[in-house]
Amino acid sequence: MSSVFGEVRQLGFMSRDIDRSMQYFVEAWGVGPWYVLRNLSAAMLYEGQAIDLDMSIAMANCGDLQFEIVMQHNEKVRSLYTDSLAHTPGLHLQHVAVWKDDVRAAEAEAHARGWRSIFETNSGPGKSIFVTHPDEPAVCIELSDCDPFKDGVRDAIKRLASVWDGSEPVREGLPQ
Repeated sequence: MSSVFGEVRQLGFMSRDIDRSMQYFVEAWGVGPWYVLRNLSAAMLYEGQAIDLDMSIAMANCGDLQFEIVMQHNEKVRSLYTDSLAHTPGLHLQHVAVWKDDVRAAEAEAHARGWRSIFETNSGPGKSIFVTHPDEPAVCIELSDCDPFKDGVRDAIKRLASVWDGSEPVREGLPQ
C-alpha cells in the first residue's frame, strides 16, 4: 500500500549551509550531481501571511528519489523554514514531497483527513502547498504539482544522476 497522498518522490532538507550540506551528501552518500539555484526571490504564504523569501535550493537524485536542500538567507523573515531550523542544530529532513496532477484536489483530501495547509508558493513555476497534521505538526508533506517545467527539470536531474561519474559534484543553475 502506498501513502494516502501517493508515492513519496522527494526528501526535502533544511540547511544553514547549503554548500556544506551538498558536499556532505556527495562525500558521505555519493549523491549527485547537485543543481543549485542561489538567492531566489520567492513570494509565499505562511500561516496565511504573505512573505518574501531570499533562498537557495539544490536538487539531486538518488535513484527515483529526489533530494532537495533549502537554505533561507533572510532569516529574520519568519517562515516554515526558519521555524523548522529553530528546533534543530543543522541539516535535517524538513518535508517529504508527493507530485500531484491536481494539488488543490490533494489539498482538499488532506483537509478532509485533518491536515491543514500552512505554507504555499505564490510565485511559479507551478504550485506547492505544504500541509501538517495536528498530531505531528513538525512533519510536513509538500503537495507539488506536475507542472511541465518542473517535470522537465525533475526528469533531467534524475537522468543525469543515473550516469554521473563523480565529476562536477555541484553545478550552478538547472541542468541543460
